Amino acid sequence: MEFAVNENIKIWQKYDPVELYCQPVTDDILVALFENQTRIFIKDRWFDVISLSRMVRSKSKSDGCYHFIYIQINTNTGEYYIGKVNRKKWTELKRYKGSGLLFQKKYKQHTEEFVQYFIASCETAEETEKLEAQIVNEELLQDPLCLNLVRGGGGTNKHNSQERNAHIREYLLAHPEQYQAMLSKSKELYQSGPTQALKNRNDRIKTTMTLDSYRELSRERIKRWKTEHPEEYAASRKNNGLAQQNETTKQKRNASLMKWREAHPKEFAEYRRKQIEAAHSDEAKAKRSKSLKEWNRTHPEEVKQRGIKAGKASQKAVNMLDLKTGEVLKSFNSQQEAAEWLVQQGLAKNTNCKGSISAVCLKKQVPGHGTRKQTHGFGWEFKEVN
Repeated sequence: MEFAVNENIKIWQKYDPVELYCQPVTDDILVALFENQTRIFIKDRWFDVISLSRMVRSKSKSDGCYHFIYIQINTNTGEYYIGKVNRKKWTELKRYKGSGLLFQKKYKQHTEEFVQYFIASCETAEETEKLEAQIVNEELLQDPLCLNLVRGGGGTNKHNSQERNAHIREYLLAHPEQYQAMLSKSKELYQSGPTQALKNRNDRIKTTMTLDSYRELSRERIKRWKTEHPEEYAASRKNNGLAQQNETTKQKRNASLMKWREAHPKEFAEYRRKQIEAAHSDEAKAKRSKSLKEWNRTHPEEVKQRGIKAGKASQKAVNMLDLKTGEVLKSFNSQQEAAEWLVQQGLAKNTNCKGSISAVCLKKQVPGHGTRKQTHGFGWEFKEVN
């Protein structure tokens, strides 16, 4: 008995199950029902479906695991998904249905319509990878009824992740309509508020992200990305810096820090101690000094402008006084401005006289003469700012 599920998939069975059910129950009929020889045709190749009794005995002698290629077929729509499974325990194998994103979405909606067939047994995980790559190729992915999103052959430690990720991106861009339902569902979940399901998911994510193995994996990915895509990495760093300087981001970050500080005073005190200790270490000082020197070397104009601004910020307004009456003769916004006026009037040779003006304002001590009271024929004092 043979019937076509779709253009690429056919099923052949030695006995018609309907006819067997209609006959009187005998030992031969029971054996035929449970051991009914079945074959699956995929594209241009036939596969013998592995019976349950044979599957139990198919544990690999090399690593003690079960390695199978399977196909999930929707008997109503003709949609199908082909994958591989590598499991140590029989109970794990029975529970496994498939890991494809699109297939899982369809399977949850129409669980009763899918039938799973195990079509090949392998000795190692690498063998399942190679066989899956032969079956699920570019030609099969063009079939609209195929629920596989990427070519077969992924999932072991020898898999070329760059090639697979590039293929996934290409498929997502070419078939955006297939993901609208999942995206809408995810958006609905995240906007539904602090539900228990969302809280559990967040807890699982936090637990995973704190693992040393996950952090090391993330570091390696960033290093690889930085090496292979330096321009994209530089742009990402720039965008990240701009995002952190955003006022809304700062307020959100400060609010989160204050909340954590109030809830964990001891941890915050220890965090601040380590932060201050790290900032004042010889290594940190040397690193800052080296970075500042390099910045000064590559930004001469900014250094000049910064010096001018710093000089203006440190200047104070002063009053020029008559030595006899103490009357304010003239006011200046800074010692520099006063020194320039003295040079213009021919009372000083250069603007270095601002040091003398500052000394008079500060009433500095002159050895053997007491405090300094005048310079260039005038008294000086800091102007009081209201």
